[in-house]
Amino acid sequence: MPNYLKLTTITKGLIRVVVETPRGATAKLAFEPRTQMFGYVRPLPVGMMYPYDWGFIPSTLGEDGDPLDGLVIHQAATAPGVVIKCNLLGALRVKQKDEGGEVLRNDRYVFCPHREDAPDEPVAADHVPDDLRREIEQFFVSSVLGTGKTIKFKGWQNAAEARKAIKIGVKAFSARR
Repeated sequence: MPNYLKLTTITKGLIRVVVETPRGATAKLAFEPRTQMFGYVRPLPVGMMYPYDWGFIPSTLGEDGDPLDGLVIHQAATAPGVVIKCNLLGALRVKQKDEGGEVLRNDRYVFCPHREDAPDEPVAADHVPDDLRREIEQFFVSSVLGTGKTIKFKGWQNAAEARKAIKIGVKAFSARR
């Protein structure tokens, strides 16, 4: 079984995202490094489901001590453990306050799968449209209900700015090893 946390982050300019919670799931799933398995974390609030695949960027480390988070915008549903090579669209900058009161940055990176044939994805390969940004923000606000966490948005980064932030996450991961 591959060690998902240590996969190469970038290959041929594309960024890998490991799916933890697939599109349509009504519960949050997460990769558990100790057991190398994907496990149940918690249900989403009633009536909610993941609008797109949710996962992490391997070989990165964020302020929260976990790999950087990624949302993959596409129409297919996958499964936990699927690795998708993606184009980076941008990132939603997020300040998160945990149940214990700790405040940290926990950005959400937004991707679309790279396709070599005719693309049918709902977004352009270089940005997140404004209406989709609002929908993504609403999902993240609603998804933390009942967790003791609060989040505040600090704006959006374009793909170039987000790529720089991912490279910082790669350096943090390398330094921790």
